Amino acid sequence: MDKRSTSGRDAQAQRMAMKRQSARMLTEAMVGAGLSKWEAEALVSSVEEVYFSDPELAPVRDGQMRYSCVRGDEGPGKPLSACRKVSVTLTLLRPEDKQDLRGFADKGGMSAEVRQRRLVRIVEEAREQGGLLTQEDLSEILMCNPRTIGRDIEDLKQRGFVLPTRGQQQDIGPGVSHRALAVEKWLEGKEPVEIARLIRHSVASVESYLEKFKRVAWLSREKNFNAFEIALTVGMSVVSVHLYLDLCAEYQHRPQLAQRMQDIQAVGQAFYLAQDEKKHSNCATGSSATWRCT
Repeated sequence: MDKRSTSGRDAQAQRMAMKRQSARMLTEAMVGAGLSKWEAEALVSSVEEVYFSDPELAPVRDGQMRYSCVRGDEGPGKPLSACRKVSVTLTLLRPEDKQDLRGFADKGGMSAEVRQRRLVRIVEEAREQGGLLTQEDLSEILMCNPRTIGRDIEDLKQRGFVLPTRGQQQDIGPGVSHRALAVEKWLEGKEPVEIARLIRHSVASVESYLEKFKRVAWLSREKNFNAFEIALTVGMSVVSVHLYLDLCAEYQHRPQLAQRMQDIQAVGQAFYLAQDEKKHSNCATGSSATWRCT
């Protein structure tokens, strides 16, 4: 299987070129179009999602790597050597992960909880980009024994999370996602600390998923924003917004959503008012985008 690293000189040059283009778009959006910084950043993020949706073109950020794996539409029972492949971008290290690194020396290595958090993240990232990782892939990426990966997958399955790996292809449902699972657990009445423990994620990540879900739900329900408008306002990808909108549609007639509506209202209104104040502040500084100041 072809594995590609982005540590070479050509890859570094590509990353620098992407960063320069993104910085230029950000400046043009703020200076040329008069957008506020948060509006410009959301716009640039949406543009990058459209034009860099191909993993081969997408910029690789710090803590990420490219990996070649089996395409998600390859049916089961086919030998890996005969399967078509796709290149995906995987996030091995996020800023919030760095606190885990400090404890590795004391614990004698990566704990099961930390490893499983990374497992969940990278298999979901691969699937969202049209690929499926095998247990052997995961063993190689995380540099641990395949039996360890197998135990982790079984442990997560017992917690209600079926990882979308090549070997679990028959068990994968269309809505399986760590973000979706976190929101579902919250709608069922669980709080972030318990959810993080159940799905093997950091509390900060779970809180981020829930915060964004509340904003998406409120903007859709109270402002009738479409997916693109929500993505631009919240600073999310359109794909992620659709995931949350699907959850809203699934739970709209269930008592769980009604029970959480007060929290959704509070977070959504506070967020919208904060963004509105930012826009008016931007207009007060003499921005050329006077048509936005309403």
